Amino acid sequence: MPTLMPWTTVEIGDLDVFAPTLPSLVVYTWYVDDEPESTVTYFWRDDPTGMIHYELVLVAPVPFEEAVTRAQEEAPKRSVERIHVKHARSSNKLKRTAKTKRAAKISVAQSKRRAPVKRKTAKLGTGRRKQPT
Repeated sequence: MPTLMPWTTVEIGDLDVFAPTLPSLVVYTWYVDDEPESTVTYFWRDDPTGMIHYELVLVAPVPFEEAVTRAQEEAPKRSVERIHVKHARSSNKLKRTAKTKRAAKISVAQSKRRAPVKRKTAKLGTGRRKQPT
């Protein structure tokens, strides 16, 4: 049975680099209008040239669990030991998280509000400034 591994990236400056162990399958599920979209991609290295190739095994509107099951079925056929997985959040969850964070920021900001400070203003003179001689 192949090992499931989280999709991990290495940050190099502003660039995220994903380097799977080859050969491997990559399962990625994201959401469009709260409906899942999944892909299963097979990556391998061509021994004579050293080039990395890929093949889309599955592109379908299926949930994450179904895509992982399909990858596990494909792994023995392709001599794959590792399946890298990434499951994006649905946009509905993102909206709820953003609302929660916004509410938390507002409550923190309200608690940090300071009481108004009474300032004393100095009376300014009405005369003119003396010019240096």
